[in-house]
Amino acid sequence: MDSALLSSLFTTRAMREVLGDESRIDAMLAFEAALARAEADAGVIPPDAAEAIEAACRSFTADTRALAAATRTAGNPAIPLVKALTAHCAEPGRGWVHWGATSQDVIDTATSLVGRRAVALLDSELIRLCDGLAALALAHRDTVMPGRTLLQPALPITLGFKAAQWLDMTMRCRERLGAAAADACLLQFGGAVGTLAALGVAAATVRERLGQLLELPVPHLAWHTSRDRIARLGCEVAVLTGTLAKIAGDVALLMQAEIAEAFEPAAPGKGGSSTMPQKRNPVAAPAVRAAALRANGLAADLISALPQEHERGAGGWHMEWTVLPDLLLGAAGALSHVGEVIEGLEVDPARMRANLETGGGTLMSEALMMALAPRLGRLEAHRLVADLARRTITGGPTLRRLAEQDETVLAVLGREGIAEAFRPEAYLGVAGASIDEAVARWTRRRD
Repeated sequence: MDSALLSSLFTTRAMREVLGDESRIDAMLAFEAALARAEADAGVIPPDAAEAIEAACRSFTADTRALAAATRTAGNPAIPLVKALTAHCAEPGRGWVHWGATSQDVIDTATSLVGRRAVALLDSELIRLCDGLAALALAHRDTVMPGRTLLQPALPITLGFKAAQWLDMTMRCRERLGAAAADACLLQFGGAVGTLAALGVAAATVRERLGQLLELPVPHLAWHTSRDRIARLGCEVAVLTGTLAKIAGDVALLMQAEIAEAFEPAAPGKGGSSTMPQKRNPVAAPAVRAAALRANGLAADLISALPQEHERGAGGWHMEWTVLPDLLLGAAGALSHVGEVIEGLEVDPARMRANLETGGGTLMSEALMMALAPRLGRLEAHRLVADLARRTITGGPTLRRLAEQDETVLAVLGREGIAEAFRPEAYLGVAGASIDEAVARWTRRRD
């Protein structure tokens, strides 16, 4: 997301900084400094050479414009960076810079270091979102509203139950994303073709020490063209973004003037129209949905890059350099939007209650049917209530009034039984228990 005009809508400043050029260069320099130290500890290069390289990495200031121009010629940013670092390094370190490594070792390890920071940033926002969803679920545990199937009123639920479902999804996304990141953010160190032949018998020792210094797990094999971990990480980021779009989309639907049950938080100039003064448009939802739509394609790009050639990919690897950061940038923006929406969600319980009467109270048709079924049988009860509901929908009295006038319904349930069948709070099933379980599960994981 290079556009200064659009980035504030689609990502966050913090994620842009984590994934920016300076951060990438710092990560590559961290690799070179740690490599020199690991090799010195293993007796591969002289200790004073390692000290000179470490000092050079600390004092090196990258000319990003020059590196960018050289990257076009070299084919990757590691080659010109190593060349510039070597020129900057004092003797006796100059001849030992990048000893035994290859460009992909630098770039992939830098990706792991930056990716770990990026996922940690997402995780902090996920904790914030889960906290907000848990609070919303508890605050509206008993706020009854219509549940909707195929966009039509179906049965009563509570806003707390809806929030608990959002929480449940988000918790899963956090777990899977964390696991994918732990699996993908690894040391890459294999030399030219993954064998570390240039380091001879010291190869394994250097590799283990390098992982320790960078605090990165050391895989059994180099993964130059084994990109399944990166693809899984990208897919989990895409799943997270799609989950966030579901939450934001639900809120947008609740904002519709015909429903008007909940709203994104208001602010001066937010959600207006350039021509229609009455409009209160969703702002977060379109941005989050846009991120999710884009994430679908980006995740597919990573999947398409899996069949890489022999021991070094010719294009698939290169595509990852921009695709994975774009996924992370979009997810950060989506998380920020949804977190703000949930924390500031404006709820209208009275409108929710009123909407339960949409269609003349036919939303309680199943409750009435199930109350009658033990005496009449389910099919006969279904036929009877369906007939009453059709009469209501085509302009007749409310379903409750028709039930009270029907001799069969009155004989089976009586007026008190009919009243109970039309009480939304009495037809919520396991909604309350589900809310309590989801919030308790989050509390355990949060702690």
